[in-house]
Amino acid sequence: MNALAKGFVFDTPAATHEWRRLAAAILLLLPLAISPTYALQHLMVIQEVFVGPPGEAGSPLLAPDARAQYVMLRMTSSFQSFIDGTFIRVEDVDGNLLGRFGTFFGAVGNEGIGCPGYPGCPAIIIGTQAARNQFTFAFDQIVDNQAGRVALPAEGGRACFMDFAGTAVFDCVAWGNFDCTVSGNCAGPNTIRNGEFSGNGCDTDFGPPAAPNGLQFGFSLARNAYNCGNFCEVPGDCKDNSADLSLRFPRPVNNAGANDNLDLDNDTLIDQLDCDALNAAVLWPPSEVRNVMLTGVSNTTIFWDSQSSTAGSAVRYDVARGSLSLVDGFIDAVCHDPSTPLASTADATPVPLADGFYYLIRAQSGPECIGGYGAGRGAVDPVCP
Repeated sequence: MNALAKGFVFDTPAATHEWRRLAAAILLLLPLAISPTYALQHLMVIQEVFVGPPGEAGSPLLAPDARAQYVMLRMTSSFQSFIDGTFIRVEDVDGNLLGRFGTFFGAVGNEGIGCPGYPGCPAIIIGTQAARNQFTFAFDQIVDNQAGRVALPAEGGRACFMDFAGTAVFDCVAWGNFDCTVSGNCAGPNTIRNGEFSGNGCDTDFGPPAAPNGLQFGFSLARNAYNCGNFCEVPGDCKDNSADLSLRFPRPVNNAGANDNLDLDNDTLIDQLDCDALNAAVLWPPSEVRNVMLTGVSNTTIFWDSQSSTAGSAVRYDVARGSLSLVDGFIDAVCHDPSTPLASTADATPVPLADGFYYLIRAQSGPECIGGYGAGRGAVDPVCP
């Protein structure tokens, strides 16, 4: 009689088959037993991706660490606290690797013991010091000065939460016109990259990208629903970034539950970011007006990007005008159209011979919420009351 373990006898074919079945089951469980990192951070999803406040939209050359950006994760089960070495990977719109948004060092304290599952489990937030400075609570990981760090691309791209080795994928969120097949790195437009595998057994095709026009400054790409998608053959069980996430005002929370999410005027923008926390018609502080364009000569129409979605319905625009020949110092600047609610104005003033007009626009939504005409143009500020 051959006995390899107490209680197992292998002198019959049936007994031998039973041992092989049990051994196979043990082997399947071994990775979880020998790799505690997978067992303690694999049940996690990307909850929010924040590209920055409205004022950063016109600063394409801003360094990655100077941008107020964060990524917030959320546990889908308890005991997902050992995140040491895991990181947020960033790809461009074609699926080319850009680098890491940030890497976690150490574990977090709140394991979410007894949490009821998503969305009732703790969050974990990683971001720049510039983003941290927007709020009054601590981030779980500051990414400044980490080697190989990149900013989140607003126009289109993807962020993935990865294991320490960079081969197991826990979750990915794509936006804009992301299509990883363009670079040849993925089998599908929003699947995991070639050679990678799921770190939690969930679906590895994340479906159509969210936010088809890209990330919007002043908004976070926030998760509305979580679906593991491990039974994707069942209708409605597949992952779908376009359905699971949408653009909303940011609501960051750290692992201990600290946040600034008070909203006294119920305008959905938290008071910490609100230029007037008691006026629902006022949201973010107005930023520099962008994309000013002109049409026509004798009857000129001037138009620009509206800020109503970020600054609120109370936003108004002051339009200043001056002669091109006297632009140095803005010495003949006049207020052409004060406090217009429209993102355009008309001007039928005859253009001086051998000269022209320049136009400068600022946004404002109240006495304490006044934007500017742009760097070096402070002399124009008193022109419009």
